[in-house]
Amino acid sequence: MKHLTIRRKLMIYYGVFLAVSYSIAAILTGVFISSGLNRLLYSNIYELNDNIVEALENTQSADFSETLQAAIQYTGVDLVVYRHGLFYYSSFASQTLDLDNATKVSEVYNVYRIIDNFQYYYFTESSVDDGEYQIYVFRAEGSIMAENETIFLASFIGVVFLAISISLISIFSAKTFAMPARVLANYVNNNSFQEKPSKRPRFSIVEYDELSLALEQAHTRVYEYSQAEEEFLHNFSHEMKTPLTNIYSYAEALYYGVLSEKEIKKSSEIIMHESEKLKDFINQVLYLGRLDSIGEVLNVARINLVDVIGDALNAISGQAKDKEVILVFQHEQEDVYMYADSDKLEVALTNLLANAIRYAQTEIVITLSKTKEDITIMIDDDGIGIDEAIRDRIWERYFIGKEGHTGLGLTITKSIIEKHQGTITATENEKKGARFIITFTLSKKIVVSL
Repeated sequence: MKHLTIRRKLMIYYGVFLAVSYSIAAILTGVFISSGLNRLLYSNIYELNDNIVEALENTQSADFSETLQAAIQYTGVDLVVYRHGLFYYSSFASQTLDLDNATKVSEVYNVYRIIDNFQYYYFTESSVDDGEYQIYVFRAEGSIMAENETIFLASFIGVVFLAISISLISIFSAKTFAMPARVLANYVNNNSFQEKPSKRPRFSIVEYDELSLALEQAHTRVYEYSQAEEEFLHNFSHEMKTPLTNIYSYAEALYYGVLSEKEIKKSSEIIMHESEKLKDFINQVLYLGRLDSIGEVLNVARINLVDVIGDALNAISGQAKDKEVILVFQHEQEDVYMYADSDKLEVALTNLLANAIRYAQTEIVITLSKTKEDITIMIDDDGIGIDEAIRDRIWERYFIGKEGHTGLGLTITKSIIEKHQGTITATENEKKGARFIITFTLSKKIVVSL
């Protein structure tokens, strides 16, 4: 199917509209103006002829012929007169007009039409002197239609002028609507997503200006995403390179047998540890990809948050012990139930706790509370806290933390919480450390299939 430009479409639409409008206008002009002018014509014929008949009515018999001649001379009409039913007078060269073939064109004014030598005549019939004379007053079509044709011509010119005006408007409108679209297309094509967007074009038409703003904002978001992705790939390769280098170095030493028995055991532990780091990091990337998938499903069931938080604490207890960080779990109620996917919530909480252990000095406190409206989980540490300027950015997929961490754990956490119709925010606690607050509103229903 061939695509049309806006300009061509508008011109086609206006062309069709113009053709239909012109046709209707022509028909209406022909019907109404012609009808109106004919009524005016017959009325004028009747009144003018009646005036002539009235003048003849008041004429003495002796002066009757002179009055007939005067009427013809001054009014330009033609007369045919019968007296007592017999032919009396005719101003026509031919005295044999066949009045029986005349056509009555107006019932209201009793106007007739007849043809003589290819000339149309309109006439009326009247009697004077108590019927002694029958007078037929004729007017040639050429003289009486001149004004009629002038009015009709003026109307036709008006219709043509309207058609030309609509055509010009259609061309101007097509250009007005098509040009901004072309400018916007050039704006998009001339900008690269690897560079900051150039200054957007502005338009007087509100809709086009809003579209221009939306394109600029979309380009900015894609540019920022591209920059963040590039930064992530740089740091990702760095994080992958370090453990791979260690694994390769110790594996090479083992292969050539240059290590003592004690060093062999230590090297094996390092290889296992670095491999575990790589596996965890890759699993995080894959897990985040699954969360973003449209087909990802939450296995929602009635769960006890106390147990879920307990499982998360057990999962990171070894890390806490290695850093000599104490884990404190506070909850007033023994059981706190809600509908959720326990496995995914455990992953989210484990990521948060692992992040807290990374920065905590001595202690992490987890507080669980429930009201009639919502459930709140608060995680506090006594570390260095989070700068206010980056609190909204720590959830970004490619954000790099203070120690070079990719932040995928926090991105995964936020995604899981939001899929449970919850919210998570980062702020500062009384000890100047970090505080994460998770809130689930009990009235909100969780979408099972995502």
